[in-house]
Amino acid sequence: MRKVIVTGCLGQLGSCLSQSLQDAGWMVIGLDIADPATIKTSVLFEYHKVDVTDQEAVKIFYDDLVSKALEINGLVNNVGTAVFTPFEDRSADEINSVTATNINAPIYMSQGFLRVAAPNNQASIVNIASIYGLVAPDQSLYSDTPRNSSEIYGMTKAATISFTQYLAVYLGKHNIRCNCVSPGGVLFKQGPEFISNYSKKVPMNRMANQEEVVAGIMYLLDVNQSSYVNGANLVIDGGFTAWR
Repeated sequence: MRKVIVTGCLGQLGSCLSQSLQDAGWMVIGLDIADPATIKTSVLFEYHKVDVTDQEAVKIFYDDLVSKALEINGLVNNVGTAVFTPFEDRSADEINSVTATNINAPIYMSQGFLRVAAPNNQASIVNIASIYGLVAPDQSLYSDTPRNSSEIYGMTKAATISFTQYLAVYLGKHNIRCNCVSPGGVLFKQGPEFISNYSKKVPMNRMANQEEVVAGIMYLLDVNQSSYVNGANLVIDGGFTAWR
């Protein structure tokens, strides 16, 4: 049975990904920060409460996997965070919080993955970046939502793409592929004005559904489908960045 670690497994994209992987027969080892007593597990879903910004906590998590002699086929560095206050008010705490989650955590998780990765080209890392690691957000889109994408979010997602390219080269000697997915806007409780504004910027004239992003992640995880894909940034944005 193929096994995959998914960080941020309880979030919007993480929960959809975790369920889709289970539906495809993968064993999902999900990491998040909620109380384990509130999480429903199953034969194909094992939950661990881990603060992935804490390097020692991540080490303890991997120590447990090593003690069980588990071989893991995939790691999805899905956990992410953002801040939405104005740039002029950006605080050190906000910068450090976003950096710890979006940069430090994937580094810690990827370091530990080397200890449990399945051999013989059967292991893959997928990082979740964003189109805002490629282009700046259009400020005019955010007319009826306070969730205006910040500079520190885009900076960390650009770093995710760079980190992916580095790992694709560095982990070649370990026979581990590394790729990333850069989603465009995913439909999720946004205001109608934002949805309309954003959709007009997309050649397909709509936002993404989370299942469309998940399909790309699953493709990159699956060695049977993407065995020669390495160091790639799969942009799933309906063409948003194609005509910028």
